[in-house]
Amino acid sequence: MMRQNFGINYNEKILFIRDTSFWNSRDQGLVLTDGGVYCIPDNDKPDEKIVLPWSVIQRVEYKDLVLYFWGYGDETDYCPIHISYFMKNEDNEKARSIGNSLARLFTQMAQCVEPEADPFNEAAEHYDQLITENKKEEAFQFAQSCKDREGLELFYMPVVKEYIIKGEYEKGISVSDEGLKKCDNDSPMAYMLYYAKYSAYDKLGNYTEARKLALSVSEGAAEDLCYPTSTIQIKEEASSDFKNYDQQYVSSYLEQPYNKRKVLLPVNKYTDLYQDYLSVIDIKELPNSGIVFPVGHPVACQLYVGHPYIKQKYLPFENYELELIEDKVREFCQLAQCLGAKEIHIECLNSSSSDRNTDTNQHISGEANYRFASASANNERSQSKHLIDEISQSINLHQTFIPNGQPHLPENLVWYPNEPSWQRLYHQRMQGSLLQHEERIETRKSRVLEGSELNSIEGEFKNLLLAANGKWSKKIEEKFELQENAVLAIHVQFASLEELTSAPSSTTSTSSYTSEEKEYLSELQICLQENGEIPAGERRLLERLRKHLQISEERALELENSLKPSLNENEKEYWNEYKLCLEDGEEISAGERRLLDKLRIRLQISEERAKEIEKMTNR
Repeated sequence: MMRQNFGINYNEKILFIRDTSFWNSRDQGLVLTDGGVYCIPDNDKPDEKIVLPWSVIQRVEYKDLVLYFWGYGDETDYCPIHISYFMKNEDNEKARSIGNSLARLFTQMAQCVEPEADPFNEAAEHYDQLITENKKEEAFQFAQSCKDREGLELFYMPVVKEYIIKGEYEKGISVSDEGLKKCDNDSPMAYMLYYAKYSAYDKLGNYTEARKLALSVSEGAAEDLCYPTSTIQIKEEASSDFKNYDQQYVSSYLEQPYNKRKVLLPVNKYTDLYQDYLSVIDIKELPNSGIVFPVGHPVACQLYVGHPYIKQKYLPFENYELELIEDKVREFCQLAQCLGAKEIHIECLNSSSSDRNTDTNQHISGEANYRFASASANNERSQSKHLIDEISQSINLHQTFIPNGQPHLPENLVWYPNEPSWQRLYHQRMQGSLLQHEERIETRKSRVLEGSELNSIEGEFKNLLLAANGKWSKKIEEKFELQENAVLAIHVQFASLEELTSAPSSTTSTSSYTSEEKEYLSELQICLQENGEIPAGERRLLERLRKHLQISEERALELENSLKPSLNENEKEYWNEYKLCLEDGEEISAGERRLLDKLRIRLQISEERAKEIEKMTNR
């Protein structure tokens, strides 16, 4: 019964039993065998059994009615067992005498036993012997058999290393992940596995993942930590590797799929790169990325959202929705104008009402994927309507045109290839029968960040911001509220084809030109680039080139007219004044801009159209 209850093998000889159980049930007390000491202090907790093999005991000391068994695996630790487990008499003097005698006896017993060999040392010696004998495959298989045994987890290292040597990088990464589950995140073994893992990613050409792990090793590994069987100090190596990976990551950043680079966070110093939704780049490295920011940006620790169709363009997170919808509306207006629009009227509607009711105090019940400042499903819509107000203020609500030239599709359209309704509009218009059109543009269709994704971005941004400067405020949190959907109704009136002149379009596709005409156009563009006019000397040389290219005078005139902007009289007046302002320098002064704006208003030219005219000057 004692063997069964205390877990004592039958090949051990029982030397002493002290049964402290109730009713002699043999499930509590102490047993001495030639193998070691077994003690169950409480029969209600049989799993808390003490087992001390003699081979692990260094010495035994007695003090104050307690026998202290020193060692059992660690010279700095001990196991205390009360003297009552060895005697029934409660006489302290007798206990002291017996305790001191037992301490000497048990120390001698422990010293008679051969210390157990360290399993790891034995395994390591065998592995090294196989390597010395050049039995590499046998050594690899032996390491495979050892790595999952308790106390031999370090054998994950030679297994991972061998997979990388063999070129089985994916397998090396998988085994590294298994090993990382069996060690602490900041242990030497963890950093060695991180090092091996990022080396495998390096071989696979995945510099994004290699960059993350190399930073972890360079920041956390001990200075003197070396890779097994080598003198490579992995902290120093990882620091050098991280710089290379970071340069490669930044230089090829814009080539990543949009979902991998959608949200960007510039930082002053790297702390952590384990984000799923944010791309983190040192602000000093951004000039090498090819990313284009608005004037005054980028700013460290501020989020930026990539334009869905212009890969190099990044917008501040706070107002990216407004920027995208303005960009989309401008392009539609440009398309409508090139298709012969006479009038464009834009009306901003409330997304939740079909009757165009724009009551700012209308109450709604929020859906699960919409976040509001109070974290409640019910909120006043007035708090989230500022996007609608900003759109109404920033987008010209009424434009009129004097159409000129045949309807055509302008070049370099960004949104058009992804807008089927615009494509249908173009084909209808080119058939000549369409005179009126209404297009609805919703902000939610241009939104690139939705509810759950927005929450995840907020969480990652908060963790990084707190790690960097420890500051997080309600004001920052409010930036992550999902804006209400705004609907823009755009009404377009087109001129009939009979009203339009037969003048060639200024944006006629170059695909219809011959190679000689393209060469002539190229030289024309260079000549017109300076001030929109061709000097007499250049005109003479162009005429000689025309004759060599065998282009008729009529065709040369058509080509030249195709490069000149199509403007009405008011627009020509504004354009001429703008060019005169540029004669004194490359920039428009504040005073000139103020007077130009007054002239623009007098000439009934919209701010958007004025910008287009000014861009013509810089072509």
